[in-house]
Amino acid sequence: MEHIIELENTDDMASIRGRIDYAISPIAPANALAVGPQVQRRLLLVVPRKNTALRSLVNMKLLARLVKTKAVEIAIVSNQPLVRDYAKEAGINAFGSLNSAKRAGWVSAKASVASPDRALPPPAYSRGEKPALSTSDKPRAAPKKYKVVLGSGRVGLVQQFGALLLLVALAIALVFGVIALLPQATVTLTPVAQQVEADLVVKADPNVDSVDFQTLVFPARVDQVELDLSGQIETTDTELAPVGRATGPVVFINRTEDVHTIPISTTVSTSAGEQIEFLTTQTTTIPAGVGATTSTLVIAAEPGPKGNVRAGQINRFENRSYGVIARVINESSLGGGRMDAARIVVEADKERLRAHLRQMVQQEGLNQLEASLAEQEFIPPASLQVIVLDVSYEEFSGDFSDTFGGEMQAVVRGTVVGGYNANRLALAALQAQVPPDHELDIAGLKFGAGEVLDVQEQIVSFRIFASGSAVPRIDVHNVAEDIAWLPVGEAQSLLGQQYDLATVPGIEFQPDWLEEWLGRLPYIPLRINVVVNDAVTLMVDGG
Repeated sequence: MEHIIELENTDDMASIRGRIDYAISPIAPANALAVGPQVQRRLLLVVPRKNTALRSLVNMKLLARLVKTKAVEIAIVSNQPLVRDYAKEAGINAFGSLNSAKRAGWVSAKASVASPDRALPPPAYSRGEKPALSTSDKPRAAPKKYKVVLGSGRVGLVQQFGALLLLVALAIALVFGVIALLPQATVTLTPVAQQVEADLVVKADPNVDSVDFQTLVFPARVDQVELDLSGQIETTDTELAPVGRATGPVVFINRTEDVHTIPISTTVSTSAGEQIEFLTTQTTTIPAGVGATTSTLVIAAEPGPKGNVRAGQINRFENRSYGVIARVINESSLGGGRMDAARIVVEADKERLRAHLRQMVQQEGLNQLEASLAEQEFIPPASLQVIVLDVSYEEFSGDFSDTFGGEMQAVVRGTVVGGYNANRLALAALQAQVPPDHELDIAGLKFGAGEVLDVQEQIVSFRIFASGSAVPRIDVHNVAEDIAWLPVGEAQSLLGQQYDLATVPGIEFQPDWLEEWLGRLPYIPLRINVVVNDAVTLMVDGG
């Protein structure tokens, strides 16, 4: 069975408990909760905006403990974020509206709402006193007996005078009734908003599961991504290095009567001292006949001045099969090889490249982690950790190269902070600063995260700022009752004392001529329309 109870603004924990006990008691109305182990009992409390009993985490936990002992499943309906947060903290379901609870299936769409007067137990009677009998329980009265009285048929002087007095009284009552009902007044109030601010140092800790409003600690989570990135840097150190390759012509001499072909990139070399190799730059054909010759260009296999050889030093084929069919000789010297300053890879370049790759990995990891964040989440860059798994290099120390490249495999890990929980702490701090008989203007709240102060073992400490406006809590019905039938000036003075107003309350009559003739507000509060403007913030010179 399910039941919906609407609380009053003045209900405290004792009256709330009484309503719950009455709802599940055997003497409750027919639409109250049925008692029995076979029936699932659900109770939905509708908390009005001005009720303050459940704006306490302690009271909310007491409520959860109460319904647990009675085997009743309970939920809260409130448009106050703080009340819903405390309900969730105490393990109680919470909804922003009654329709939300019905759409979620917590209660059926046909469930009726028990008004505050219907959710109270019947009044107790003192000893010896009996409750009034209902119409059906009263004994049936015996039929009356009528007697015919004969008279003269004339009305006496006393009766005539009494009728006249009654007629005059009715006329006076009618006049005053018309005067009381006819006027209508509109009272306009412009309250003054008070600015409230909060500046907190909070901690986002992945090791906790709930928000702690005393220590200002709230849950966070750790996320990570694995990356494999390549990059390179420019080398800066220089040394003399062999540059340029020696080139020049060589002559092939046929040793047979046949035509022979020497392909491109055929290796020839010197035979005396250090062997220096050269490569042909094109395919060459040697004419037929012993002693027939042809020439071609060769280039040194290695750069540097050692390829600059004198005439006659190149006289050997690396492939001996070519030596059977022809001879080779350089009839002139070869030149072009030289030493020149060139950039070289040194050991210090490894640290420079490692730092460069680490920065690339950290930035790319932050980008990928931020792309997966949910709404109101952020990652402080100071919380990022780069765990290097492996680094490989494309060149070695001592290699001549203008660049030095490598590849890094690493894991980037960071703390994901939820802005919603941080804002809850700031909201609670603002609520604590709200003056009595005021409430926060939810629409004007502003939150902002400040600098990160410290990161230790993925626990992030940072500042958070919040600001808002506290506006007077004005009940238009109470206002109308307080000023009913008061003179205009006295009503304005009373409202100025009860509420913090920016201007003198405006009072208009309909019709307007009644203001001068009557001089006071209508007698019946229902004829007084109270309009509350948006609260304004008063500014002083220079601030």
